[in-house]
Amino acid sequence: MFILLLIIAILNQVYGLSNPAKSVAIVTGANGFVGRSVVYSLLRRHIQDAHPTEPATCIINLVRSNRVEFEQCYWNAHLQDMHRDHIIKVMEYDMLDGGASLSEAVQFAQQLAPDRICLYHVASTFGPTADPVQTAHDNVKSAVDAFQVLTRIQPNDKVAPKLRMVLTSSMAAVRATNQPPINGKYYTHKDWNTLSKLDEKNWGSCYQWSKMESERQVLELAKDWKDGAIEFVALCPSFIFGPPPPYPSSLDRGSESRGSSSYSIELVKKWLSGESEVQSRLCIDVRDVALAHVQAGTIDMSQLATDSKNCNRYILSTEERLSSEKVGDALKNAIRKTRGSSQPFDVDDKIRCDTVFDGGAIKIGDKEVDATNRLKDLGVVCRSVQETMEDMATCLLDGAL
Repeated sequence: MFILLLIIAILNQVYGLSNPAKSVAIVTGANGFVGRSVVYSLLRRHIQDAHPTEPATCIINLVRSNRVEFEQCYWNAHLQDMHRDHIIKVMEYDMLDGGASLSEAVQFAQQLAPDRICLYHVASTFGPTADPVQTAHDNVKSAVDAFQVLTRIQPNDKVAPKLRMVLTSSMAAVRATNQPPINGKYYTHKDWNTLSKLDEKNWGSCYQWSKMESERQVLELAKDWKDGAIEFVALCPSFIFGPPPPYPSSLDRGSESRGSSSYSIELVKKWLSGESEVQSRLCIDVRDVALAHVQAGTIDMSQLATDSKNCNRYILSTEERLSSEKVGDALKNAIRKTRGSSQPFDVDDKIRCDTVFDGGAIKIGDKEVDATNRLKDLGVVCRSVQETMEDMATCLLDGAL
């Protein structure tokens, strides 16, 4: 313990974090498609709200061990571009170590004597794995471990920071594929996935189950822990598209291969190349998801009609699907904008649209979720799907992704 505290004290000096912090944000999975956008939005919010007489905000990014060095360089470059002090610390994180690495990050945070600590648990495994059932259990355990780490925080000098956990859940926690909504019309924050099962032959069903079970278990823990002493917000985004944060100008572009990747990036690449058909998906812009995280971590929950004691849940999504043809039009607009009329490109031969899928339980173009009114709590207004897809495609075509 003495050695750990000594290391923390040295790092405080090295990274300019020796002064008390007004607040600390801890982000797991900080190098992923969503996590990186959350950190960038947190940084922008800090710059917007910074006051010269107030203690600084500290952002702790938790990433895999092989990412620590690059991610610190990446964020230092952003801070250099913004002419800001080093308020971002990158630390190693293993979501399967029972909370050990997260506990080290929390100890680091406590040395800054913050008024509040918000844990953004973004990390989870998505995609096919050798054992999808075990992967699902791992996702659940990592979320539960994260909350339990917060329960073990002890006051510094008899002053306990205010604690909050923001969980990146999913529409998969709200409904399973083709599950009808409770009200028979559209999904709301009161719907829960009751159909997805653990199936070793279906990784998608396993993932959906893991998001539902993660949220359910942490919600129960939050409600029971000292009468809601740890505030809890679950965010349930639909499929996430959109452009990532800008690459820092002071960082060598040769490092770009070390950037974040995501299923949605690969999917849109295939749509642009014609490798697969453009699909109609219920979705949201990653920039809106990031803003919702920032707001969920800072909003005064005492002013809200919470779902239960100091707990709340929000669906992050546009309210209806855009047809694949209109998504395709947005991609074509991006191609025309980036390549110009002087460069021949047969757009229609490249981009193909799935015109068979009709939306499933709720048809394309019909209201699928009720989200807009509740998102007013967070000050979030979702961008149009056309804007999201055009901006994302433009980034891909410009080589920024």
